[in-house]
Amino acid sequence: MTNAVQRSSIEQALSFSGNAIPLPVDSAGDAGKSKALQTVLRFKSSKADGKLRKAIPVLKRAVRKISEQSYREAAILGLEALAIDENIALANHVTAIALDKLGVASLALEMYERAHRLDPTEPEIYQNLGLLAWRMELYDVAEQFFRIFCRMSPEMVEGPNNLACVLRDKGQFDDAIEVLRTSIYTNQGSSLLWNSLGTVMMEQTDFDKAVLFYNQALDIDPGLARAYHNIGYCRATQGQHHEALQQFDRALEMGVLPDNEEAECKHAQAISLIGTGQLDRAWDAYECRNNPRYSKATSFSIPCQQWDGEDLEGKSFLLVGEQGLGDEVLFLNAAHDLTERLGPDGQLTIAVAPRLVQLMERSFPKAKIVKHATIRSNGIPVRGCPTITNWKSFDFWAPMASVLRALRTSIDAFPKEGGFLTPDPKRVDHWRRELAALGPGLKVGFLWKSMLMTAKRSKYYSPFEQWKAPLRTEGTVWINLQYGECQEDIERAEKEFGVKIHQLEGIDLKNDLDDLAALCCAMDLVVGPMNATTNISAASGARTAIIGSPNAWPFLGTGQLPWYPTAIVFSPDTISNWKSALEPFTGYVADLASEQASKSDTNAA
Repeated sequence: MTNAVQRSSIEQALSFSGNAIPLPVDSAGDAGKSKALQTVLRFKSSKADGKLRKAIPVLKRAVRKISEQSYREAAILGLEALAIDENIALANHVTAIALDKLGVASLALEMYERAHRLDPTEPEIYQNLGLLAWRMELYDVAEQFFRIFCRMSPEMVEGPNNLACVLRDKGQFDDAIEVLRTSIYTNQGSSLLWNSLGTVMMEQTDFDKAVLFYNQALDIDPGLARAYHNIGYCRATQGQHHEALQQFDRALEMGVLPDNEEAECKHAQAISLIGTGQLDRAWDAYECRNNPRYSKATSFSIPCQQWDGEDLEGKSFLLVGEQGLGDEVLFLNAAHDLTERLGPDGQLTIAVAPRLVQLMERSFPKAKIVKHATIRSNGIPVRGCPTITNWKSFDFWAPMASVLRALRTSIDAFPKEGGFLTPDPKRVDHWRRELAALGPGLKVGFLWKSMLMTAKRSKYYSPFEQWKAPLRTEGTVWINLQYGECQEDIERAEKEFGVKIHQLEGIDLKNDLDDLAALCCAMDLVVGPMNATTNISAASGARTAIIGSPNAWPFLGTGQLPWYPTAIVFSPDTISNWKSALEPFTGYVADLASEQASKSDTNAA
């Protein structure tokens, strides 16, 4: 396994890797409690012969580095032990754990598999393979490994705990509850199991029951900071950010969270600060999203100085898109102000997703627009700007949201009218003619879901059947803006609701974002959840209705969207009651349709 080429690939990955990829927050797989690591620490060198005797002291140093969360150093020591004898199962296992925690997923997998071949009777290897597969969202694979671990170690609550959490993430809630219920029956004093039962309830939006189970976990173990974090996350999902902040504070004040869970908690805390509108504190706190211990952090390969609040006048500045495409559009809200801050002698370069280049070139004519690109190196997303070669010409660079610390420190700092993107006026005219050909009525661009509807994400979107009343509003013409698999819903609307959702020819709704912006501006209204399309629509100044979850963080505590003056938000009173958002929206769209019909009658007269 560890021939010269393979060893070189590991060493190269170690020199490049920056993220420590954590376990899922509700998993049971603490490296500090690892049987393999404890075995190494307790191993008496006098019991070993030859090469193993030489390797054990090196492995003990590696284990200590893992306990210190110095995973790169631990992996290097693991390689040193493997150089003594690559057929030592413990050396392969310890190195795999270090690589896994460091985030070098493909190499960790190789090492786990080799450890398994050398010692197929070790249950912990199956658990670690399951945790790795879970983190990679290979849920079926993770489920199988956890089931094997459960059979091999029926006395360990970690097995059913992790199995139940994977079943939850697959949307198999009843199965997850049954696994936990069975395990709790014989392990009623396990705070871990009660906590996980709470997460299953939370994903089903049964928040009160979730908090009940989290509190049961805390009754058993008052030091379980993870449970306070989960209560906070529960309340934040409900839009109760002030209460969420209290819970996050309690979790962090205990000082017992592992680095990865602390990073997750600080990120959740920052999101709730944004959600309460405390922007003077929130944007600084939000820098935690770049902490490599945070599971969704992106590594940037940008070889110039990162901006940290320095004066920008006259500087050459690179702004790099981050997170999802919708977030990228949202954060560009401040780009025009950034150009002014740089002044006439400064230069702004904006790196965006390739699909956005054409629209951004027209929208920000004073800036240079380039593409960013993201690759995965051993499971770690790394973003760079491959077309840039003159790196020395830049004074600073920053991820897009970082400039909000200087430019959006209060609600008053947001624009009060219009949009900040500029669609092609000729294409707007083209689409207005196409829409007119559909006949009279209010032209409403419609989307209703995410392209990635996982069990965790689905709770943030109204079920399609609840759109029946709005779709049947008199005087409306509905046009599909939903990309991805949506034909079944479109056919259902026509068969069950009696409503035709028109599909326009000549546009790729996912990839042709410049033309999408023009199409949105040609509409009388665009409606949908907060995603890339609605962000582009509102950022282009189109009238946009957002059907959003209660007090979502982009609302900045206002109930609306300060980022977009032409947007209006309809939120449910609870995340499980979407009718409370769709009923007022139905009245809103009916009023618009009636108003337009009156104007048409007046013009005809």
